[in-house]
Amino acid sequence: MGAITLLDGGMGQELINRGAPRSEELWSAWALLEDPGLVAAVHADYVAAGADVLTTNSYATFDNRLGPFGLADRTEELTRLSGSLARATVDAAGGSVRVAGSLPPLRHSYNPEPDGTYAQLHDEYLQMVGHLVDHVDLFVCETMGACFEARAAADAARTTGKPVWVSFTLQGGEGAGLIDGTSFSEACSVVDADAFLLNCCPPERIATALPLLRQATNLTIGAYANAFHQMPVGWRGRDGSPLPEARTDMGIDPYTRAVMQWVDMGAEVVGGCCEIGPDHIARIRQVLDA
Repeated sequence: MGAITLLDGGMGQELINRGAPRSEELWSAWALLEDPGLVAAVHADYVAAGADVLTTNSYATFDNRLGPFGLADRTEELTRLSGSLARATVDAAGGSVRVAGSLPPLRHSYNPEPDGTYAQLHDEYLQMVGHLVDHVDLFVCETMGACFEARAAADAARTTGKPVWVSFTLQGGEGAGLIDGTSFSEACSVVDADAFLLNCCPPERIATALPLLRQATNLTIGAYANAFHQMPVGWRGRDGSPLPEARTDMGIDPYTRAVMQWVDMGAEVVGGCCEIGPDHIARIRQVLDA
């Protein structure tokens, strides 16, 4: 087994598990507004667990998410704060942990048809990239369901000269490609990235799709799953769709076994998404090191 890069786990659900309000509208941005120390504490716990990469808490800090709550004028402030909190945690810990700037879907997660053109999304991603670039070592365009949105995010991140990872979600799809119907082969050929990952969908869906992703690219591949029950097609948390309950069968050891299955399939980057916390990451670290 070669060196495996271990990502951190989820942030939004971990904040909720630690007492943050369960707000699908503001999601993890609430803590940046009201309790940034809580974000720093989660980051620190992931470093202590053995993560090689921390992800910025910028998944909900863009105009389209904050605007409806009268917070559009704080987009830059909160995005920069998400970067500085992760960077400060890494600097305080020393060592070689890297910071990945999260570039999320800008028109709802799990959305195969984002409202906006490539050019519009690219311009918005350029703003996020500019707010994060001084704090991060690389960018991860994550939970991407539409190929043109993934291209827009990756192209914006490329302008920095820093490594770019792109992670597709399979939530609501069949697992044979992106949820907008694009095959992995096509997506990997038109999206400019240094690594292709799968995230924020069930571990079982990843196990089915990862071999197809491996066939589609010679670049680094990886995965980080959630531990939610399946979300219905068309789920939109910001529009009031209730968040599915967490699974009770995806504890530390079952999730670690799933991750090690992905490693056996060729995954070189692994970690966790929603409902996967520091204890999961610590166990994966232990097994990888063994």
